[in-house]
Amino acid sequence: MSLAMQQKIEIAADKPYPVYLGSSLEGLGEYLHHQFDDIEHILIVSHQVVADLYAQRLMKGLQDYRINLLIVPAGEEEKSLDRLSQLTAEALGHGTDRKSLVIALGGGVIGDLAGFFASIFMRGIRLIQVPTTLLAQVDSSIGGKVAVNHPAGKNILGAFYPPQAVWTDFSTLERLPWEEVENGLAESIKHALIADGDLFQFFENEQKPIKQRDSLIWSEMVTRSSLVKIRIVSQDEREQGIRALLNLGHSFGHALETEMDYRGITHGQGVSVGIVAAAHLAFAKGLMTSAEVDRVIALLNSYGLLTKIKGLDSQNLLYKMQADKKNQGGRKILILPQGIGQALVSKECSDSEILAAWKEVLI
Repeated sequence: MSLAMQQKIEIAADKPYPVYLGSSLEGLGEYLHHQFDDIEHILIVSHQVVADLYAQRLMKGLQDYRINLLIVPAGEEEKSLDRLSQLTAEALGHGTDRKSLVIALGGGVIGDLAGFFASIFMRGIRLIQVPTTLLAQVDSSIGGKVAVNHPAGKNILGAFYPPQAVWTDFSTLERLPWEEVENGLAESIKHALIADGDLFQFFENEQKPIKQRDSLIWSEMVTRSSLVKIRIVSQDEREQGIRALLNLGHSFGHALETEMDYRGITHGQGVSVGIVAAAHLAFAKGLMTSAEVDRVIALLNSYGLLTKIKGLDSQNLLYKMQADKKNQGGRKILILPQGIGQALVSKECSDSEILAAWKEVLI
């Protein structure tokens, strides 16, 4: 599953960096040789399953470097200060220094954790994101956000830390479990809803080939979705304005994940339910029609994504939303869709309105 030709797209940032789409894992070493002449040591951070599938392919091109592979257990709960401390001890044991390079090989959890580690180890060492899941390829690897979780909320401790490059090999999606595909679809549909009505229609029209993993359609899906994220990040690297729109569904979704202690719900499921809650809130504020809300729900349901969730208390979820990083001066600031293909930042969401939106998605 690959494009006929590798695409390179530059992210405009304080420190610009390239996103390579349709690359090969084996080709990263050649890129490093061309770009850097002072790297001797590489730390690859990954999960065991991902490493078993792809580490050898990646390391084929890295034979001239001293390499250490650090394995992190799977799960959102591993994005923790405890795991960060263990990574630090392992890195020091392998002689990691300021000239070392960290490669994050995996999905969103690995990208966040390894990226945050790279951002603070010896005040920052170089990082390359090698995303292997749909969610990571279209969203979390792009834009330089790295973080770990805290009991008070998801991604509370983090940084903006741009990588040297994002290196995306579409072939890693071929063996991705469908649950992981759903995580990425939730983010991709979010991109379409906030900024690309034609992409939203693409998801409606191409359901069969997407579900059948048609290689050309998947390449188009990843590329078009990635371009939405790249375009927005290039305009607002540090989320002072338009980049906040990428958080559609996340204020609700992160509250769900925190309330459930990151168990029993995936990030994509949380975002999907969050998108529906935000759509109901947008309808209540006159930003969407009931037909548009129904269209959003129908699309998410068509891909098997959650649109409702059982057994949770709306007041507890409202309380969890207080830790959202977008909030200002005690006010809850939410991203709301404005029809299909646009969104806005709302600073005027009352607790009663948010509770009403929660009740639309709670069973």
